[in-house]
Amino acid sequence: MPTSANQKHFYSRAAFGLPVSLQTQTPAESLKRQVELKPVNVIDPDNPKETAGTDTEMIRQKAKKNRSELITLNTAWFNQLTDPQAVIREKMTFFWHDHLACRSRNAFLAQQQINTLRQHALGKFGDLLMAVSKDPAMLQFLNNQQNKKGSPNENFAREVMELFTLGRGNYSEDDIKNAARAFTGWAFNPLNGQFLVRPRLHDEGQKTFRGKSGNFSGEDIIAMILEDRKTADFITKKIITFFAGEVDSTIVDTLSQEFYKSDYDITKLLKNMYTSEWFYEKKYVGNRIKSPVELIAGIQTHTQGAFNNPLNVTYLQKALGQVLLQPPNVSGWPNGKEWIDSSSLTFRMSLPGQLLNNIESPFDAKDDGDVNNDANKANKASKLSYSADLATLAKQFTKASSAETLNAIEDHVLARPATAENKKLVTSWVSGSKDEQEFIKKAFIGFMSLPEYQLS
Repeated sequence: MPTSANQKHFYSRAAFGLPVSLQTQTPAESLKRQVELKPVNVIDPDNPKETAGTDTEMIRQKAKKNRSELITLNTAWFNQLTDPQAVIREKMTFFWHDHLACRSRNAFLAQQQINTLRQHALGKFGDLLMAVSKDPAMLQFLNNQQNKKGSPNENFAREVMELFTLGRGNYSEDDIKNAARAFTGWAFNPLNGQFLVRPRLHDEGQKTFRGKSGNFSGEDIIAMILEDRKTADFITKKIITFFAGEVDSTIVDTLSQEFYKSDYDITKLLKNMYTSEWFYEKKYVGNRIKSPVELIAGIQTHTQGAFNNPLNVTYLQKALGQVLLQPPNVSGWPNGKEWIDSSSLTFRMSLPGQLLNNIESPFDAKDDGDVNNDANKANKASKLSYSADLATLAKQFTKASSAETLNAIEDHVLARPATAENKKLVTSWVSGSKDEQEFIKKAFIGFMSLPEYQLS
C-alpha cells in the first residue's frame, strides 16, 4: 500500500493533482478505475465537408465557423481533463497529443483525431500508430494528401520515423524516400472525414526499406518500424521523461525491454513505472515544471473550482502559451524551463489569487491571428471569473489548529514542501483572517502562489 506521499506524487504525474475524492485509491487501483473512455463529440459530423468553389465570403464564413467550433472543442476537452472517472486516460491523451502533434483548422477532423488518441491512449502503441497514420487530420497536416505515385511527398514518412517512432539518426534518407512511396495514395474523403486509399495514386513498385525489399504498403512500413527495438527505446524514454523526468538509462532500458516484449502495451509500461520504488524516490518528486495546461487543470483539481465563463479556459491557455489542439509544430510544445521566463512566472504565480478572489481582471494575450483570438474578443473572455466552494474546502481541510490546517493545505497542493521562508510568508499572510473560509482561501492562494507550486 503506497504512502499518502506516493499517492500524491502518482496523481501529480498520472493526472493533474490529487482530487480529494480519490485520496483512498492506490496507483494500481486508479489505473483500473480512472480510465473510462469518454469520447468528446461536440462538433456536428457534417462539418468535415471542405469549402467548395472560390466564393470569398463563403470561405470566410466557413473559416469563422471552424474557429468558433475549435473553441467549443477546446473547452469541452479541457473540462474532461479533470473528470475523476477518466483523468488518467485524459492525461495520457494529453501526452500523445504532444508526442503525435497535429493541428487542423477543421474542428470535426480535430475532434476525430483527439478521439482516436483517446481510444488508443492506454492500449497497444502499434494500434495507436496505425490509427494516427490513417487519421485524416494527420494526413492533411503532414501533406500526405499530396503524396502521389511519381511525385512522392516525404513529409509524413519523415515525421513518422523522426518524431513518432525511431528517432533521428536511426533511419536513412533512402528509407524516407521508399517509405514515402509506400504511403502514396493514403488520403481521406473530405465529405465524411474517412480514411481511404486511392489505388491509382499508389506506387506499386519495388521498394527497399531498412535493408528489405518488396512491394511494401504503408502498413508494411509501420510493421517494420515496430519490429525495431529502437522504436520501443524511443517511446519508452519519451514517456518516462514526461511522467518522471530524467531517469537513469538502465531504468529506461529495462522498461523498454518489457515494453517491447509486451507488444508495446502502454498500460503495462505505465504500471511498471508507477509501481516501481524508484518512481517515488525524492529526486523524482517535484522535479518537473508544469506546462500551462497542467497548471490550469491543477488549480481546478486542487480547489475543486470551475470557470464561470468557459471562454476563460481558452484565453488562459493562450496567455500562458499552450493551446490545446494548436501545437506550434509537428515537434509539439516546449517543456521544462522553456515554459518559464520573468514575465510568464509573474503571471503564473498571480493566477491562483486572481481566480480564488473571483477577480474579473483583464490581461493581454498576443494577437497572432490564430483561432483563440475569437475567444479573446467574445463575452469578455479576458476577464477572469472563477468559483471555488470555499465552504467545502474549509470542511475538508480545517484541523484542530491553524498550523495543522496550513500543513494539510500545503501537503495537498505542493509536490514538495515549501521553504521555511516561504512557509513563514504564508503563515503571516493568513493571520488575522476574519473567519474560517477566509483563512482557507488565503492559505490556498498563498501556497499556490509560491514558486514551488510551479513544480509537479
